[in-house]
Amino acid sequence: MLIRFTSIVSCITLVATSVNAYGMIAQVVDANDFCVFLPPDDATDRIISDSEWNANAFCMGTTPLAKNSGTLPSGFIKSAHYVKTDAYVQVTGQMDYTKANLVGSDGGGQMDIKASVGSSCAGWSYYVNLIEPESNTYCMRCCNDTTSCNRGISEKGCAHIIPGDYSGPNDDTDAGVSSSADSESSTTASVAATTAATELVASSTASVVPSSIASVVPSPVLPSAVSSPVVSSAFTSATQSSSSSAPTDDVTAQGVSSASSNAPMKLAIGAGLLAFAVTFV
Repeated sequence: MLIRFTSIVSCITLVATSVNAYGMIAQVVDANDFCVFLPPDDATDRIISDSEWNANAFCMGTTPLAKNSGTLPSGFIKSAHYVKTDAYVQVTGQMDYTKANLVGSDGGGQMDIKASVGSSCAGWSYYVNLIEPESNTYCMRCCNDTTSCNRGISEKGCAHIIPGDYSGPNDDTDAGVSSSADSESSTTASVAATTAATELVASSTASVVPSSIASVVPSPVLPSAVSSPVVSSAFTSATQSSSSSAPTDDVTAQGVSSASSNAPMKLAIGAGLLAFAVTFV
């Protein structure tokens, strides 16, 4: 009986050690610093759904809370679009599956707090992470409720589970890295891979702004539209940036200005016609 009990304890210890030994904590800081889960380096089976149970966190940039995590292969992340709201933080974009030795025909799989067992996203109660080699897309969201992090619909894929911006060089767009804090601002830069690590280089038109200090630069207001609210085209919300998000009903400054300036003219013409009609009655 003692031998059997000792064997059981040894097995439990071995399992606990293997679960917590390497890269079970991910972190999402911004578009330059975040983690995703991938098959372990030594895994011969590179199919995502087959390695959900033992996937490890691999990170880029600075992620101090992702203890014992691995480093994402140089060039694996092709674009990264970061969004932060009160309910969650997320990063979405394009990747190059060949850099992590994944299988191009693999439709992908989902990692969450149940697989790998014991895994987590630092600072949040839940996370959902999908890796989709076939479409070269990935998504990672960390949140505190199961509504924002719905782990029960993994078959629907990144675009449905985590709506966001999935643009990048794979679809011939210039989008590289973008950050949006509380859906108020967005900046864009380009990604350049180096042999040592993935280097993020700001483009000539914008630079990546850390979410903690992201600010909105107001657009110039034309005199004819002073009385009208101006919607800046330089910044987009998190929902507008998603390639899968529904279109919004935002009104442009030009439309509002035009409507407000035409209204008095229409009233004047109408009053003139009424006066003319009364004269001949």
